[in-house]
Amino acid sequence: MGRELGGAVLRRLRDAGPQTKTQLAEALGVSRTTLTSAVRVLLDEGHVEDGPLAASSGGRRSTSLRLGSGRVVVALSLGERRVRVAVIDGHLTITAGVSIDLRDRGAAPGTVPEVVQQAVRELLADRRPTAFGCAVAVPGSTLYDEVRDGLADRYPGVAVAALPAVRAMAVGERHSGAARAVDDLLAVRLGNGVTTASVAGGQLAAGDRSHAGQVGHLRVEEFGPACACGRTGCLDSYASGVALVTQAGELARRGRSAGLAAALAGTGELDLADVVAAAQAGDPAVVQLARDAGQRLGQVVAGLVAHTDPRCVVLGGPVAALGGHLLGDVRSTVYRLAPAAQTESLQIVLSEMGERAVLVGAGAEAWDAWIDGLSTLPAAHF
Repeated sequence: MGRELGGAVLRRLRDAGPQTKTQLAEALGVSRTTLTSAVRVLLDEGHVEDGPLAASSGGRRSTSLRLGSGRVVVALSLGERRVRVAVIDGHLTITAGVSIDLRDRGAAPGTVPEVVQQAVRELLADRRPTAFGCAVAVPGSTLYDEVRDGLADRYPGVAVAALPAVRAMAVGERHSGAARAVDDLLAVRLGNGVTTASVAGGQLAAGDRSHAGQVGHLRVEEFGPACACGRTGCLDSYASGVALVTQAGELARRGRSAGLAAALAGTGELDLADVVAAAQAGDPAVVQLARDAGQRLGQVVAGLVAHTDPRCVVLGGPVAALGGHLLGDVRSTVYRLAPAAQTESLQIVLSEMGERAVLVGAGAEAWDAWIDGLSTLPAAHF
């Protein structure tokens, strides 16, 4: 069995769920005989197993195949404030998970890897993971290196794959979210920075150095607030979580928002949850803040729509919790600025999965790492 065919079978079962041999042969463009030979080896190795009976087509019902139930991966999402850990089966379904609020736990940076390892051990029980997938929301953070090293010590030989959170989000949304089965989409993640990932023809675009999607540092105003990159007027200065909290603090101190002023007085500082709560309560000043962010975000998304021609744009990440106040102005701005031929059937939606999309995407990356590792086996194993 060719290495490529073995990997293709495993990926097809992961992405499409249980399949009969006939369905696999048709989807992969190989003969039933060739497919059967490949599947026999995968069955012998325990990589796949018999699944449920397929629907009847008038004759004897065929037994489907699925990825081996003993194979699971662990997905981690290292977010701005939370670390999420999930066990994901061979069909990218989250079977168990935990969300760790680092600030509530009062975890010092050095203890975070230990907290994550404890969560992994509890979720896996006595199982050994097939691979780890890690989605990173904060570029440049040392947390990923610390977590990876700890997992490598605990589970030697198990692959650990990493990718930016927005790319994981795009994969997760396409697999089981708002953009399910859409081959051309744009994912926009709104966290401490604004990042995007595009899928074209079913494939993620990475760019020359895998830096594609860093749109938060595009200038949307010639003269505007200072950005962490050293310039002024960047999109991050208006639509990131950090910027919105800063602007909300100004509203509170100037007496423009009684709700924010009360929250500030109570804790001495605001966070994004306070801003979201005020927006959901209909606070006029905060609603306007969300709308302004949506308009500036829409300017950038309109350009991306013109360039990538997606069928769907999905907004996710912590800031997307602002909901319709943000979404409405993103939509109106994109529909006004982007070419009409590209917006006629364009959907712009909020993520239905939230951070679960990031976990599913990280899980898919972990499965890919495992499948790619199988290709290093001697040819006689295939």
